[in-house]
Amino acid sequence: MTSPHHLHATRTTWALDVALTRLHQLARLETRHRSDQYLAAADRLRSPIYGVRHATGDHADPVGAVLTAPEGSGHTSGWVELSQRAHDRLTWIATQFRAQPGQAPLTAIRNRIPMLLPGTAALLAKHLADEDTWIRAAVRLEPAGMPLVGVPCPRCGHRTLTAHTDGPTNTWTITCTCLCVGQGCRCGMPGAVEGAQHIWPRNVVLTPATTSNEGESDRG
Repeated sequence: MTSPHHLHATRTTWALDVALTRLHQLARLETRHRSDQYLAAADRLRSPIYGVRHATGDHADPVGAVLTAPEGSGHTSGWVELSQRAHDRLTWIATQFRAQPGQAPLTAIRNRIPMLLPGTAALLAKHLADEDTWIRAAVRLEPAGMPLVGVPCPRCGHRTLTAHTDGPTNTWTITCTCLCVGQGCRCGMPGAVEGAQHIWPRNVVLTPATTSNEGESDRG
């Protein structure tokens, strides 16, 4: 089943992919930095008071406690904590919407979307948009999408469209801030839903003619 709500939900999973990738990069850098700090602290602790000992140290040597501390022990904060929070929240969302277990949460959610009813897809899209918003704010990423200049909206004809190009090219979409009026709306989308923000697959809006016109306006 495909409706505007399904397209919005799928679009947001790809936007989340980008935001999560950045968050995971920062978490890995933080973990590496913390490990470097532990090793530097261990070197500083090799003082004349304790002498130089084996890596496991001795009962009076604090070096061993630093080097052999279990991974993940001690205080965690910052990017590692936010990364875990994002994972936990997406896992919860996947469970609530009965996504297939055994997959990465976002992948499972994306695979589940075509099987949802439009109203359920709308609720899922809102959950995903909330996650994308707070993660992008945390890692200082701009909102997903880019202005599509020179191409009129198929519905209102004057608002600036936004192109969403995260993910494979066959999943790219175009949105406008104008709202659908339901069946009979000039947006021409099958499964049109009253009150939904307009969204189209890329090929519906960017026909060869519009692509050519856009290129000519850029050159002008």
